[in-house]
Amino acid sequence: MKTFEQVWREVVNRLRTKLSRPSFDAWIKELSIQSIDRDKIIIGVENEFTRQWVETRLKELLQDTLYEVSGQRYSLSFAVRVNDYVRYSMETVPPKVDPREAEEKNNQELLHDILNELRLLNHRMDRFEVELREIKTEVKKAETKKIPRPR
Repeated sequence: MKTFEQVWREVVNRLRTKLSRPSFDAWIKELSIQSIDRDKIIIGVENEFTRQWVETRLKELLQDTLYEVSGQRYSLSFAVRVNDYVRYSMETVPPKVDPREAEEKNNQELLHDILNELRLLNHRMDRFEVELREIKTEVKKAETKKIPRPR
């Protein structure tokens, strides 16, 4: 019995003969098996464009060639290989966040909040100074006015 790696190598070799060299090099050469689960295979591709192209134009050829080599029908899906995770076709995957970027963003938000608080305090201080000047002016006016003494 063949291992799946042997089956995959044979599938790739057969596709090499079925497709032109430029087509094979562009679409098949870099494909790799990401996972196998009974009758479902996830094939890894380099980018989203390749995923869409292979999924819409070569999926049936891949399935038929897999059947020719293994004698079993597989359901195929394609996933873009991305550094630490694989993004599956037709599924939503949360974006990868760099912890340093997240910390920097949090620091910027905190700095923005602090600057807003300082602006508010500065505005309050300006109002306080204006009111204090007005009170001092009123006090001076009151001091300069002669207040009649009660008799």
